[in-house]
Formats: sequence, structure tokens, C-alpha cells
Amino acid sequence: MPFYDYECKHGHVFEEMCSMSDRNRKKECPECGSMGDVILSINQNRPHFGNQDTLWNMRERKRISETDKHGKYKDKFSGHI
Repeated sequence: MPFYDYECKHGHVFEEMCSMSDRNRKKECPECGSMGDVILSINQNRPHFGNQDTLWNMRERKRISETDKHGKYKDKFSGHI
């Protein structure tokens, strides 16, 4: 089950683990006891699963390696993957 962030009316932010169907139900704040609503939070850490190369990174590195200092391809067939 995923974790969801909630915020109570007093501004306390807390996490709760619940199912997707229960995420919109109000949860009790552990600090003040008032009910909190689910809020949208953005995770700062992106998992890379041991390989940080994405297809975009590989294409970009290939493009940079095949261009000169002015951004022009070194030969007319470069730039294709």
C-alpha cells in the first residue's frame, strides 16, 4: 500500500499508509487530533533502480558526441539512433 500525505486545518503535515480507495477519507492528525485532508506531494528522490541512463540521456550523449562545437553534426548520417 502506498503512503499519502495529509494536512490538518492547523497546518500539520503527516503521512498515512492506506489503500487507494481509502485515500480521500479524512485521517486523524497525530499532533492535534483534528481531521486532515489528502494533499498532493511531490517526491524529491527519483529511484533509478541501479541504472541512471534513460533513453533520453543516451540519445543526448550520442548527439553531443557526434556534433561539433557549433552544434552541427559531423557527418550527414549522424544523429540517428
